Amino acid sequence: MTLDRVMLAMDVVDTLRHQRALVEAELDDDRRQRKFVTRVQAIYESQGIEVPAAIIEEGVQALREDRFVYEPPVRNFALRLAEIYVERGKWAKRASIVLLAGLMIWTAIALPLHYRDLGLIEGYQSLLVQTEANSQSLSIQADELDQQVEVAGNEEDSAAAAQLLANASESIRLGRAVLTELRPRIDEMPDSEQYIDDRLLTDERLRAISKQLKEADLALGVARGLLDAVEQLRSLQLRMAAAMRRLEGVSLSATETRAIDSAKSSIETAIAAGEGKAGEAALRTLTSRIDGIHAARQRESQIREKFASLATVLTDVTIEAAASRDLASLRSSIEASLSTGDWERAGQTLATLSALVAELDSAYELRIVSRRNDRSGVWRHPNNDRSVRNFYIIVEAIDSDGRRMKLPILSEEDQSTRRVRKFGIRVPESVYEQVKADKLDNGLIDNVLFGTKRRGARDAEYRFPVAGGHITKW
Repeated sequence: MTLDRVMLAMDVVDTLRHQRALVEAELDDDRRQRKFVTRVQAIYESQGIEVPAAIIEEGVQALREDRFVYEPPVRNFALRLAEIYVERGKWAKRASIVLLAGLMIWTAIALPLHYRDLGLIEGYQSLLVQTEANSQSLSIQADELDQQVEVAGNEEDSAAAAQLLANASESIRLGRAVLTELRPRIDEMPDSEQYIDDRLLTDERLRAISKQLKEADLALGVARGLLDAVEQLRSLQLRMAAAMRRLEGVSLSATETRAIDSAKSSIETAIAAGEGKAGEAALRTLTSRIDGIHAARQRESQIREKFASLATVLTDVTIEAAASRDLASLRSSIEASLSTGDWERAGQTLATLSALVAELDSAYELRIVSRRNDRSGVWRHPNNDRSVRNFYIIVEAIDSDGRRMKLPILSEEDQSTRRVRKFGIRVPESVYEQVKADKLDNGLIDNVLFGTKRRGARDAEYRFPVAGGHITKW
C-alpha cells in the first residue's frame, strides 16, 4: 500500500472516530454500510477531496480492528532510559541546576569552615611561637639574674641583705625548675594538622603551659625585686655616708647633734632589718635636718655680717642718749641669740636694729609743700566729731642732695604705718592760719622750712609749735 493511501486511510479512521456513534448505528448490515460509505465520500467531496469507496471501507475495517489506535508501551526500566535519552537536554539542564545548587550549598558551608580552620591554625601557630619566645626570654632572664646574684655578693652587707640575696637565689632556682619542666612539653606540642584534629585538648595543653610560664615569670620577678631591695639597702648606706660628709667641719650644738644621731640611727636600724621604705623615710629626715643646719649656718653668717656692718655706721656720730641706750639693748639681745643659736630671734632683732640705725643715720629737712597745685594744709573732724577740728601742715622730707625721701609715718587716723613722701603734721590752729595766710599772700609760702632732722637723732626739731600726730592721707 502506498504512503498516500495509508495516510488517507488514517484520516478516514480519524474522521470516523469522531463520528463513532454514527458508525456503530450504520454498520449493522451491508446495505447501510454502503450508504455509510457513500455518506463519508460526500463529506470528503464537500471538502474537495475525492476518496475511493475502498479506502473508506478499509478505514471502517481498521476502526473496527483498532488498527490505528495508539497503545502506550509498558513503562519498564529500558523505557525509562529511552525517555531520559530522548529528553536528555531537559534532564541535563535539571542536573546542572541541581549540581550547581549543591555546589553553592557546599561552598557556603565548607568555605567558612575552611577559613575558620585557617584562622585557628594561624592563631595556634602564633601562640606557639609566642610561647617559645617567652620561654627563651625567661631562660635568658634567669641566667642574667644568676649573674647579678653572683656579682651582688658582698661580705660587708648586713645580715638582712645577705638573706635577701639567698631568697633571690631560691626564687631563681624555682623559676628555672619550671622552665626545665616545660621545655619538653613545648617541643611535643602538635603541628597544625594535628591541632585541627584535636583542638580542644591542644588548647588545654597550651593554656597549662602558659600558666606555668606565668609562674616562672612571677618567681623571677620576685628574685628581681629582692635584688632591687639589696641595692636599695646598699644605696641607703652610701647616701647616708654622703649626707654625713656634709657636716664635716660644721660645729653642731647639743640639740643638733641629738637630732642627727637619731636620724642616722633610724637609717641603720632600717638597713639591719632590711626595711628599705623605712630607711628611705629616715634618710629624708636626716637630709632635711642637715639642710636645716646648713641653712642656719648661712643665716648665722648673714646675721653676723650684717650685725658687724651696722656697728660701724654710727661710729663718728653723736647719738642722743635714749637712742644710744636702745642701740646697746638691741645689740646685746642679738649677741645673746647668736650664742644660743636662736637665729630666728636674732634675725628679727637685727631687723629692728637696722631700722633704728637707718633712722639715726638719716638727715633731712622738713619743708612745707608749697607747689601751686598741692595743698599745704588740711583740717579734719576727729572721730567724726563735727564740733572739733584737727589742723595739719603738709610737709615733705628733702635730703642733703635735694631729693625727696620716703619716711615711715604712723597715721593717727587708722594706726597704720606707710612709707610716704608727703605727710601731715598736726599743729595748733594758729600755725595753720599762719601758713595759710603766707600762701594766700602771693600763692607761695615764703618760709617753707618746717624742721630739721640731724644724724644721731630720732626725731626732727620743729620751727613751729606742733600738737603731735600725723596723717598720710587727705
